[in-house]
Amino acid sequence: MEKTILYIDPWSGISGDMLLAALLDAGRAEDHLDSRLRAAVVGLGVEGVTVDVLRDVEWGVDCTRLRVHEKGTAPLRHLVDMERIIGAASVSESVKAAAIEAVRRLAVVEAQVHGCAVEDIHFHEVGAMDTLVDVVGAFTLIEALHVDEVVVGTIPVGGGMVEIAHGRMGVPAPATARLLQGYEITGGPEQRELTTPTGALLLSQLGARQGVLPRMRVEKIGYGAGSMKLEHGPNVLRVLIGTAGEPAGEGLAADEVVELQTNLDDVSPEIVGHAVRLLRGAGALDVWTIPASMKKDRPAVVLHALVRPGEEAAAATILFAETGTLGIRSRPVHRDVAERGTITVKVEDAEIRVKCGRWQGRLVSVAPEYEDAAAASTSTGRPLKDVMFLAAEAARRLQGEPDEAEKV
Repeated sequence: MEKTILYIDPWSGISGDMLLAALLDAGRAEDHLDSRLRAAVVGLGVEGVTVDVLRDVEWGVDCTRLRVHEKGTAPLRHLVDMERIIGAASVSESVKAAAIEAVRRLAVVEAQVHGCAVEDIHFHEVGAMDTLVDVVGAFTLIEALHVDEVVVGTIPVGGGMVEIAHGRMGVPAPATARLLQGYEITGGPEQRELTTPTGALLLSQLGARQGVLPRMRVEKIGYGAGSMKLEHGPNVLRVLIGTAGEPAGEGLAADEVVELQTNLDDVSPEIVGHAVRLLRGAGALDVWTIPASMKKDRPAVVLHALVRPGEEAAAATILFAETGTLGIRSRPVHRDVAERGTITVKVEDAEIRVKCGRWQGRLVSVAPEYEDAAAASTSTGRPLKDVMFLAAEAARRLQGEPDEAEKV
């Protein structure tokens, strides 16, 4: 069945208010999103807290801007205060659970940064009411939009220095850096703090995986503006919301992988073969070579390796070290994947493993393992082609499929 994907495109970083504004902007044709957010804020039960949702234009980009107001001086809040407010809020139980887990994680990270007990943490600016609204509001809108999966691009954190409650520190702020562990980040493009602790917290708590824009049917697009004015472009966060292709039938799956390519025109076949074996041993999903003609008409090969996202560096290390190549190309690749499995059949008394593939419930591939079939050929005296044919037919029968002869 279809799933709803939220893609977060953080070209100018991400903060909690930018994410909220972008989600509201994406669903601005649906009044219930604005109402859900306002109801969640009122449901926090903190007197004097209001939210303004404004239409605006940032560097020529039509967008939504969010502002949170709290009358009077906001008190310093401990974790127990944050948990009490969320626990008593008039929001769904799933939103409560997600928000409480988020503020607990924030408290733990702050305690690690400052070397103190979690109970001693005053949330300071990262625990102000606007951040509480960001956290509860984000989970409320994600629930309202029925998002199943969150994907985020490379995250710019900015540069320079930032003033926080503990003084002047380098960007990214310590809490932001810890919360973004495991994500691909980059400095710049502005000498400002582009990604805030709350923005980083929400990415990880939403379970956002990192990658390029996934294959999906885009249905909503939103732009959420931040509070800063940048020098080089609009300070907006873009989100794209859509569904993942056509309904997935039985045996239909899809994923994103990375293809590495390198041209080799001065490497012996033995070295190429050795590199191929090492790549497969390191977990590459597939490795293959294609003959090519290079400059000065030298015969060569193009070596291709298919790897999972995040495993490109390990594969590239093998290619550079083993082949001496001077450059590797890479590109993200979408692939549809048949349901796969292996069954064991007997030809006379020899056991043979057979790989089978199904696509949308239909058996489309039956492939006996060569090593097993070759051993069976030796032990039975039958030609290899006959053993492989008999093994494939036995596998089809085990899965309720007619023999090839019966199809004629």
